[in-house]
Amino acid sequence: MAMAWILLLFSTLLSLLLIIHLILSSSQQFRVPKTRRRHDPTHLLIVLGSGGHTAEMLSMLRRLPLDPTVYTHRTYLITTGDSFSATKAAAFEKSLQERYRDSGSYSIITVPRARRVHQSFLTAPLSTLQCFWVCLCVLRGTHPQRPPQGVPRYPDLILTNGPATAVCVVLAAKLIRFIHAVTGIGMREPSIFPLRTIFIESWARVTTLSLSGRILLPFVDRFLVQWPSLAGKRAWRGMRETEYAGTLVE
Repeated sequence: MAMAWILLLFSTLLSLLLIIHLILSSSQQFRVPKTRRRHDPTHLLIVLGSGGHTAEMLSMLRRLPLDPTVYTHRTYLITTGDSFSATKAAAFEKSLQERYRDSGSYSIITVPRARRVHQSFLTAPLSTLQCFWVCLCVLRGTHPQRPPQGVPRYPDLILTNGPATAVCVVLAAKLIRFIHAVTGIGMREPSIFPLRTIFIESWARVTTLSLSGRILLPFVDRFLVQWPSLAGKRAWRGMRETEYAGTLVE
């Protein structure tokens, strides 16, 4: 009887490892369309991680600069109680309206926090699962705060610099892409799919990656770092490396 339970546990763990391997492998093999028809609606999702993360993200968007005629709809993802990020996102969008005749549209969506400050590690898994589920609904277009009609159901690109909410968003995106890659449901070509992910490591990280960065390194499509000492890092052999992009903040 004990041997049967051991075999069951071993087979379950092996199956989970195989599933994780398939998810990671498939996330590295998707092709990105090289062309985009002019004036096609493009959906950009930006994760604002509150405080310094939000300030750094908006600084990078100002420096790029973000062209609203290319990214015609922007979704800003913030966490519950983060009025600072909501205010800053609205102010940034106002500046776009002043600079561009056609600034497209935007929305601000609130999701639960994955883990609150000083929250017990015993209850953190439950709040993280709740955050993950809501992020999954946002990416699938089933969240009550849906983008306007005509905006692509799935975000074409997800841009984040952490922290915990970013992990939930990226993993949710990878799960959706994995399911579509396996089933091919609703796609003419399963190898081409939206929900591309870019993680930008904080400028403050000079020699080591952040915790969220270490978690997401195997999952994101591109991992940008702002210091040469962090270039070329990878989760393990065969996975994509971090890319040195230089200073991205103003």
